[in-house]
Amino acid sequence: MKEFSKRLLKFISSPRFFVGVLVFFVFESVWIGFSAAYPQAFDENFHFGLIQVYSHHWLPFLSGQPPNANAYGAVARDPSYLYHYLMSFPYRVIELFTHKEIRQIIVLRFINIIFVFIALILFKKILKRVGISNALANTIILLFALIPIVPQLSAQINYDNLLLPLVAWTALLTFDLVDQIKKGTPSIKTLLTLFIVCVFASLVKYAFLPIFLGYGLFLIILVFRRYRHNLKSFFTQLWASWVKRSLLVKSLLLVLLVISLGMFMQRDGVNVIRYHSIAPNCSKVLTVGQCSSYSPWEFNYQQHQYIEHQKSSGVNGGPLYYATQWIYWMWYRLFFAVNGPVSSFTNYPPLPLPSAAAIFLFVTGVILFIKYRKKIFSNNDYLTMLFFVSIFYVLVLFIQGYASYHYTDVLENMNGRYLLPVIILFVAVFGKAFSIWLKNSEKIKIVMVCVILALFLQGGGLLTFLSRSDDTWDVQNKTVQKVNDEARKLTGPILIKGQKQYYTSYWFFN
Repeated sequence: MKEFSKRLLKFISSPRFFVGVLVFFVFESVWIGFSAAYPQAFDENFHFGLIQVYSHHWLPFLSGQPPNANAYGAVARDPSYLYHYLMSFPYRVIELFTHKEIRQIIVLRFINIIFVFIALILFKKILKRVGISNALANTIILLFALIPIVPQLSAQINYDNLLLPLVAWTALLTFDLVDQIKKGTPSIKTLLTLFIVCVFASLVKYAFLPIFLGYGLFLIILVFRRYRHNLKSFFTQLWASWVKRSLLVKSLLLVLLVISLGMFMQRDGVNVIRYHSIAPNCSKVLTVGQCSSYSPWEFNYQQHQYIEHQKSSGVNGGPLYYATQWIYWMWYRLFFAVNGPVSSFTNYPPLPLPSAAAIFLFVTGVILFIKYRKKIFSNNDYLTMLFFVSIFYVLVLFIQGYASYHYTDVLENMNGRYLLPVIILFVAVFGKAFSIWLKNSEKIKIVMVCVILALFLQGGGLLTFLSRSDDTWDVQNKTVQKVNDEARKLTGPILIKGQKQYYTSYWFFN
């Protein structure tokens, strides 16, 4: 038994296992991307529509609302536009070869899968940098790939997919800068690269701004701590590192800095100056009539008008009530299955075992974090930074959601996919707690890994999509529908699926 445990642990620790995890992720995402009907639920038609809009512009700067673009809101002032602009270039190439929309969609979906594939590799590097073993790091990446919403999101056109590798890359760049500051050798190249990538990431999705601010605050505190007696030397060292750089590196950094700041100011800067908001309400930019074509805005507007008419405060419950709902729905919508408008956004609840395993891991992680918090953060600025940035991001996400709830009296903006950028960052901290707990317990490690993986494989990843869907979720192609039907028949008997609809107060939603 002891020999078997060692071999199993060695296998899980191996590069081959990690490659297998990546292959598995690609397999499940490509399956969904190739077979799922367009549009999928996470605003896929919205993102594809904006890609088509930008395909008519060589530069991302829009002088005004593009023709026939009212269905996408105030496009010219949308701060989250870089993904759509960049994706418009492969779209232009694809359009030269085929005008069939579904073929264009599938190719663009595959590009999105590549984004998340790169993110998984970078997240693995983060886990290794914070001192987590290969076995645990590989297991964490596999469990992340088995969260049902991960392949569902990866397999559709959505700016979140490009944001994931950028979040991981900025974390690694910050690690490098932290090391340099602690050694007293800060590099202007690393600092400017981090700043430029952060600016571009915030233009992909402005929800990155709290992460950007979190990095900045952490680094400022670190610099003041390291150079508190001689702050001037920090800037002297930065300048010295700049002088050492080649003319090519200096020129490239300055060009990218000017481009990134120019693009940022053209949207975010002008928005703040003109509308006093980074993401102004559509009606401040366009007329109410124009904005009404944008369905999310129209829904929120009608809800707010109803509240005003009823002279209501607009909130049925306070922050505590909202917090309980927010936590529940974030968990639920990480593990549920959802179809697009082709079947009226059909929602099916999570499969019981993987969703329950996630609760167990989270609760255990919190307990271990509290118990070992001093050891976790002792001389580990990486984990301190990841925890600080993650908490800051989640807090801003919660406040933004509560503000929306206050405005509409509707529980919205509670999508589990919003947590995906920081889940690995959180798990890095919890993973360190697990590492400390299991340090001298090889058998417990093996048992826990096997049990958790077995639970997640009872409906994780692609299996949730297959077990909850039917042929109305599939591309209208007989071969695709036949393959998916066979897969559903094959996997159905081995899965503990529970019911497709729950009418108990526990689930709240069908």
